[in-house]
Amino acid sequence: MYQRWLAAFHAVAQTGSFTAAAKALNIGQPTVSTHVAALEAHFGVELFHRRGRRVELTAIGGELLAITSGLFGHEEEAIALLRAVRARGTGSLRIGSVRPLDAMEICALLLGEHPNLKVSVALASASDVLKGLLEFAFDAGIIGQPADDPRFFSSFYKRYRINIIVHVDHPLARRRSIRLNDLKGRRVVQRTGGAFNRALIDAGVTIDPVLETTSLEGVVAAVMQNIGIGAISDSGIAGIVGHRKLKVIPVSDVDMYTEAHVVCLAERRTRPLIASFLSHAGADTRRRQG
Repeated sequence: MYQRWLAAFHAVAQTGSFTAAAKALNIGQPTVSTHVAALEAHFGVELFHRRGRRVELTAIGGELLAITSGLFGHEEEAIALLRAVRARGTGSLRIGSVRPLDAMEICALLLGEHPNLKVSVALASASDVLKGLLEFAFDAGIIGQPADDPRFFSSFYKRYRINIIVHVDHPLARRRSIRLNDLKGRRVVQRTGGAFNRALIDAGVTIDPVLETTSLEGVVAAVMQNIGIGAISDSGIAGIVGHRKLKVIPVSDVDMYTEAHVVCLAERRTRPLIASFLSHAGADTRRRQG
């Protein structure tokens, strides 16, 4: 059993494709795919990144190839490596997220189960997260809305209320709460593609968009300079506690929310570590949104 699986893996790794491997082994391409899939599923590892018809070795795949490149008599050594990976729960997971809080919450749960796992988190825009998933720079991501593309699996994680943030010298800083219409005609620092912008449009409130930025950090920095009013969700408030120049004001008449959705490539959602990440985010990997 192992020998057929490893032979199929070795042929794919050497030729760079399942089709070429099938020709080299003189068997059908579906058989090669089945053997490699069985090897990955049995040991709970991912050996290849699929890029259409081309494949690239993962880090574990590279280690395995170094063994199978000798003689297939090293089968026991190869199996020992894979068993050790499964037993230790080792590996690496790269996360792209539009906000740090969501990523750290999920990673804390994940590392509680897999303490030997190496996790990296990069903050990026939603478009860059999706691009990174397609290019295998990220294994999973967290963005503000479901991915409207069948290549991705996405699932709702959390929802946060949106508040207004102002400089303490701004006239609105004296208010305990405001109505959305109170922002009419005022200078506003906008975040690209944000839910706050959509709420203004839906309410028919015309503002003076004095500056646009791609990040919450940019909005906060601009408001600290009293350039204009900004918006901040409950998830971001913790990051500005202690800033004497800022005041957070709730909106009383309109419910504004921003959301967090976990996302990955649809074809990778059952990979062991990715599936574990999604599971800790409460995602049901049997269904696909988008």
